[in-house]
Formats: sequence, structure tokens, C-alpha cells
Amino acid sequence: MSKENPHVVIAGGGTGGHLFPGIAVVEALEELVPSLRASFVGTAKGIEARVIPRLGYDLHLVDVASLKGAGASGLAKGLTRLPASALQSRKILTAIQPDAVISVGGYAAGPFTMVAALAGVPTALMEQNATPGLTNKMLGRLVDRAFVTFEESKSYFGKTRCEVVGNPVRRQIVERAAGFQYKEPAPNGEFRILVIGGSGGAGSFNQGVPDWMQNMGKLAQNIHVRHQAGRNRGGEVVQRYEGFAGKAEVVEFIDDMAEAYAWCDLLICRAGASTIAEVLILGVPAIYIPFPGAADNHQEKNALAVVEAGAGIMIDDVEITSDRSQRLLAGLIGNPVALANIAHRAKGLGRPEAAQTIASKIMELMK
Repeated sequence: MSKENPHVVIAGGGTGGHLFPGIAVVEALEELVPSLRASFVGTAKGIEARVIPRLGYDLHLVDVASLKGAGASGLAKGLTRLPASALQSRKILTAIQPDAVISVGGYAAGPFTMVAALAGVPTALMEQNATPGLTNKMLGRLVDRAFVTFEESKSYFGKTRCEVVGNPVRRQIVERAAGFQYKEPAPNGEFRILVIGGSGGAGSFNQGVPDWMQNMGKLAQNIHVRHQAGRNRGGEVVQRYEGFAGKAEVVEFIDDMAEAYAWCDLLICRAGASTIAEVLILGVPAIYIPFPGAADNHQEKNALAVVEAGAGIMIDDVEITSDRSQRLLAGLIGNPVALANIAHRAKGLGRPEAAQTIASKIMELMK
């Protein structure tokens, strides 16, 4: 390794939940070594293809397909691509000569991290979820270190090489959290609800949450909703809020999530690991609604780890428009102290130092 100009590769992505923790670690590495070079390996279909070039980093593409969740034909297709993907990865590895490779999960991480590990390049993985994805489960046998978010994840990796550090979040969130303290809403005042179904929105949120809000009776008059609908879905959600007694702002995408989190009195969101990590760092009360189609039901397991600590609330996707959800929300609106207690416990679970911890460990790994 060139100690003055180390080169670190982040492998994987596909979704923001995989990619953004990797970007957070790169930010932390650059703080430690300003001359550090970072690049990414992913696929043309993943979110990395849009995000990474805009950030100014090199992105190397590998033609690889998921081995999970695509049925028998998808599995066969993915397996037949593996040899070519490994060859592509080997060529990229030879060309860019990284000093370390970090898998952030997602099927795009597999071939490149595997080839790097077998070539003797220092390697590590970051696992965001309570139950690791297929790629990281397989890579766990090869990499030098594993950094996980939840204690229960350690059983999937060698204990001597695995460390619970939390899930890295973007610098923007960490900086905002440092000076943020949740303030309980005033009784009978405006009650601000932020609705986030993920960067792409969520169909059940877009359909069900407006109905949920519409059915809040007299309480609806004081509710102010900010609803992220997802790309090209804003119009349909605006229509669903027509006639709402409160105030509804519908946006397709929120660029400044730190501001949005700090704005709300209550968050309604999915239970992806990155979302949870951001919410805990700021200390915001949230109702988590796990995505029912998540692999290995990992979103429910993520949420349970928070709920069992009294740092959040969980309901099922099918309950969005239920009487139980209406009673739950009414109870929270009427009990600001309970919201503040949830926020306090949430912030106690936050790990704002996760990115810096991983960055320091990667620097040690490259020595």
C-alpha cells in the first residue's frame, strides 16, 4: 500500500440502503487521509450508476445478476453469469490495484470482493441488517473483517473477525444530529408527520397513509403531513389527500433528509437498516412499517431490535388503514411525553461514530 495515497474500493449497492453506508465510510476515510482515492464497483441497474458519477468517484461496472428472489429461471441465469462476472472482476482488480475492498452487500458485491479476497487484497464487509443478505453470508467466510449493526448478526460471521459498530450514515445526518434535540409537540398545536416509504416511495404508503390521515376525525385538523411519494407518483398521492382537513405536502423526493427528520414530530417509515440508523442518530420517534417483501423478513427483524428497546413502534403493512392504527396515532398525538421518551431512547441507541470506527479499522487492515 502507498501510505500517502491508499486506494479503497466499495463493492456492491443496488439500493440506497447498501450504497449510502459505503459512501459514509468513504467520507470518514477521506477525513483521515485527504489524499485517499476511493472508487466503487457495482452494476448499471443499481442506484450507484446514478449517484456515484454525480459525486465524482470512479464507478466500475460488473455484469452480475441476483441469485435470490428471481425464481428458478432467475437463479439459473445468475449462476450462468458468475464465471463471466468473476473474469470481469479480475480484470478490474488488476487494472485498479486497490489497497482494500469493502463489500456493502447487494449481489453486485459478490464477484469483485471474492476475487479480491482470493488475490490477497485486504477485504471487509459491512452488514446493515439483523439478518445478513445472501452475498455477505457467502463472503463472510472469505473476508478479513466483518462490521455489523446488530448483535444478533455476529452468529453469521466468525466472532474473532466480527465487530458490532452500528450502521454508518451520511455526514449530513451526523452533523445535524450533533446539535439536534427532539422537542415534544405542543398540546392541541400543529402535529407534524413525515411519511417516508424509501427513496422510491411505497405503494401501500401512497395508498394507505392518506386514508389513514383522512380517518383521524377532528384530530386531522391539526395534522401537517409531509409525504415522500417517489418518482412520478406525486400526482396520484396529491389526489388521495383531497378533502383532508389538515395540511398535506406531497413531494416525490426529499434531498435534505436531515432537515426533514428534524422537522417532524413523528415519522412513519419502512424499517430498512439505513433509515433506522439515521432515525436513531437524530433521536426521532417513529412508527416502523416493515416492507413485507424484504428478503428473509429482515426489515421486521430490524424494527424488532428497536421496538424491544422501547425506541420505536411497529405495525404491519396490512394495518395501515386499520382501526388500531388510528387509535395508535390518536394516542401518540395526545401524549407528547410518550413521544419524547421514545425519542430519548432512540437517540441512546444511535451510533454516530460508526463510519469513523470502520474507517479506522480499514486503515489498520491496510498496514
